[in-house]
Order: sequence, then C-alpha cells, then structure tokens
Amino acid sequence: MYWDVALWSAGLWVILSLAAGQLTEQEKSTIVDMHNKLRSQVQPSAAFMQKMVWDETLRLVAESYAAKCIWDHNPELEDLTMGENLYVGTGRFNATKATLNWFGENVDYDYENNYCPEDKMCGHYTQMVWADSKKIGCASHFCDTLEGLHFEKATLLVCDYYPQGNFEGQKPYESGEPCSKCPDDLPVCENKICVAENLFHPSEEPDSTEDLTDLPERPHTTKRPHVTTRPHVTTRPHVTTRPHTTTEPNDTPGEPIHVHVKTVDTGLENTMKNHGSKMESVLSHLLILIGLALVL
Repeated sequence: MYWDVALWSAGLWVILSLAAGQLTEQEKSTIVDMHNKLRSQVQPSAAFMQKMVWDETLRLVAESYAAKCIWDHNPELEDLTMGENLYVGTGRFNATKATLNWFGENVDYDYENNYCPEDKMCGHYTQMVWADSKKIGCASHFCDTLEGLHFEKATLLVCDYYPQGNFEGQKPYESGEPCSKCPDDLPVCENKICVAENLFHPSEEPDSTEDLTDLPERPHTTKRPHVTTRPHVTTRPHVTTRPHTTTEPNDTPGEPIHVHVKTVDTGLENTMKNHGSKMESVLSHLLILIGLALVL
C-alpha cells in the first residue's frame, strides 16, 4: 500500500513538473503568428520571405532543453543544424512581448552593411527574419532557479528554428519588391510572404456546399510569375553571440532579459541521423511518463 502511494506521488510530481510553465495552444499560435507578421514587416522589404510554421519535433527538442533551466547554449544544436532564441522573464509570461523583444533588435542592425555593433545584440532579430528558416518549435519552463543566471521563479522560453540562420557574411534575406522572388513551390504572395498555392490538405478543403457568406474574408493573395530558386547555402553559420554574461535581477520585476544562442552547421545528412537518435531518446522518456500515468 505504501509503495503504491509513493509511486503515485512520484508519478504525479513528474507529470506536474513537466506541465509547469508549458506553452498553451494559444501561446504557440501567438508565437507563430507574430513571427509571420513581423517577417512581413521587415525594412527594407524582402524579395523572398517564406511563411513560418510550427514543428512538433523542434518543440520536443526545445522542451527537453528548457526543462534543464540552463541560461546558456544548448550543445546538442551543433548536431541538429538548428538555430535558437532564448528569453527569460519573471512575472506573468507574455508570448507577444517575448517576440517583440527579439524583433526590437532591428534598431541596432544595419541591413545595408550587414552590421551589428559589438556592444549590441542583433542575433535574435536576424534569426527571426532569416528567409530560409521556415519551421519553429518552442517550449517554456518555469524555473525555481536558473543555472548561470541569478534569477529565481522565472519562465524560460526556448525557440528552435530549422534551417538555422545567421550565416557569416550573409544577410538574413534579399531585399526587393515583396514576393518578387518567390520560388516555384511557393508561388503565392500572402501579406508579403511566399506561400504554397494550396495550403489545405484534401481532407481539409472547405465544403463547396457550405454557406460562405458569413466566413471572414481571406487575406489577399497574388500568384507570382516563375522565378529561379536561389542556390543552396553551404557556408557555415556565423556566431553572433557575445561571451556569456550574467545579469543581476535589479530591474523592474517582470522585465525580461534575453540572449541569442549560437549554432553550428554540420550538414543535413549528419543532422537527420543525429536528430533521429536524440529524438528517440526524448520520445522514450515521454513514453515512460505516459506509461506511468496509465498504470496509475
């Protein structure tokens, strides 16, 4: 009897710990929507900018790392060919504020010269608007303490991107008339972003018999003419982070601080192999927890 109670308590504690600080479905949608909204507003405008979509695999990677409550680089990203943005704040978590905080670094970024002053941070912004990055997965975790940072009772947000951005010597996107260089597989211009011609799965197509008079108006789209796809990037990513520093929590309560995390490109073939092995490890832990819950 005692063993059953102890096991039940331990399993419940693990499940509640994993749930603490996790993003809600609304917060996930907010992060993706804010990325796309801000990507469409870059200045100068982008000749090619693709739509960012949510990816559960990236979310699992971010969730596994966020749970460690470490204010530093995720070393596994070197094998996964991913980019990453980090954000931490005390008080109530606000997904909109976090993304706007990252995007706000554009004031220090000189697009024409592809330059950011050494005493400023621009890496969050450039990763957010990196045209080739098209998938994002994020996770948050409420941390009693953070390794490497003197914060207590804070929420850590981890967002991983694929493919990663911030390649040395390259700008995050090519400037020009919006959607003027959309590739063949993304021929439609939607709010200055290149998207596929048909985003509906066959099973999700609207019923032709339904009354469409009450449906909200869809965004204006324009099919672009054929253009040549740009060559694949093979250069290595540029490390945009300054040496790791800690910040004392002497600001106004609830005011967030943030840092950009570097990544290293090891090639797609190795990435997929290493990614699979690491994700199997993560999924195995999740399956164990689910099994615990079912037994209880």
